[in-house]
Amino acid sequence: MIFVLIVAFCLGAFTLRAENQKEPEKKPVASGVCPPFYLKDEGGNSIDPVHNINADKPYSPKQTCGTKNCHDYNKITEGFHFTQGKGEKVPELFAKRYNWVSSPGNYGGTWCSPAPLYRQLASKKNDNARMIDMTSFDFVTATCGTCHPGGGPLEYDRGGNRYDEYMKKQGMKSGDDNDLDGDYFKARWIDTGVIEADCLLCHMPEYNFKGRNKQLGNLNFKWAATAGSGFGNVDGSIKDSKPVKVDYDKSKFDEEGKVIVHIAPGPRNETCLQCHRKPDWKKRGAAFSPRTDVHIAAGLRCIDCHAAGSNSVDKRIRGKEVHQFGKGDDPSGWVRNDLDNSMRTCESCHIEGWRNAPKASHAWLPPFHMETLSCQACHIPSRAVKSALVQASDVYNPAPRITPPPKHIWSFYDQEMNFWNHYGELDLFTAMDQPTDVT
Repeated sequence: MIFVLIVAFCLGAFTLRAENQKEPEKKPVASGVCPPFYLKDEGGNSIDPVHNINADKPYSPKQTCGTKNCHDYNKITEGFHFTQGKGEKVPELFAKRYNWVSSPGNYGGTWCSPAPLYRQLASKKNDNARMIDMTSFDFVTATCGTCHPGGGPLEYDRGGNRYDEYMKKQGMKSGDDNDLDGDYFKARWIDTGVIEADCLLCHMPEYNFKGRNKQLGNLNFKWAATAGSGFGNVDGSIKDSKPVKVDYDKSKFDEEGKVIVHIAPGPRNETCLQCHRKPDWKKRGAAFSPRTDVHIAAGLRCIDCHAAGSNSVDKRIRGKEVHQFGKGDDPSGWVRNDLDNSMRTCESCHIEGWRNAPKASHAWLPPFHMETLSCQACHIPSRAVKSALVQASDVYNPAPRITPPPKHIWSFYDQEMNFWNHYGELDLFTAMDQPTDVT
């Protein structure tokens, strides 16, 4: 009897305790948006400046954004904005015109670096140092890195090895000949680190491009993303042999040490124009301003026509997180020609009525006009902004305000073959102040 009473008492006490003991309140989980998160260093370790955990390490975009259950870093960096020609076969006609190129893009192609005479990307294997002009390391420092989002040839060599890790593994030394390897000759990847694809460069509207590029100039490659994002200040310089230090801005982090970021799902026009404004003015007189572009005035974004990922209009590049942006068919551009005409067309909007755009029935026109002529033939008969018809690199011109001085050998001529001091205008004002000049 006593045993039964004791058991009953214990069971009652346990039940009462269970009823009074409430389960810990669960915090709501963010869904559909990127919640505050811990930054990670290159080793995948959390960075928490609030509690001084790994607060002396630069953050790694790859380890932070490309972790499991977040984003597919490898798929994203297959995009041609990241590869910039790396691994692509040179088209036959392109190779005949430029017999020194090894790719159709910036990396190994004709566009980089912006010197008086095009530089040649060194071969992977070389017999003599005199055969080496621009290495993969030089590709960054020749200012090509300023318009490269990271990843691709800024992270991996032509054998698929991460530069800094491979140098250590092979016993290479910073600044040495390193077997005359075109990826490692005189390179300092061990000191500088690599430049991973920086997601926030496109997806953070307040991204500090000047801050990032300053770090590239100082050879602080792996610190560039930290400076560009504004998560912290970076002092020191690998180039000047000054120790590099990170000082995170704690106001950017919550009480748990997680960073709070303003992220835009799609890049804003201003972000795209950081790289595309100047060359597109020079090449085709594009202004991208409400004053001269009816689509910009109507509120359209670059990515409305140059859509990517799940929003792509072309099945060749459609897919979750596929970063092959829809492209047209620029006669002067040879990168990923297999993806030409994958962007939204005039017909998509003005024949099919995408986004309730005004439809161009043109019932008063004979049908063959719509079948034969392009929309641009009538609607863009000339550009409101001057563009270059010819660019010569064998004529020295003494025009003022051309910087740096070697660019005096690059001479531009407008649509009427009049000399055009394009670089002087860029120095005198900016691409934001393009003068209207219908020719």
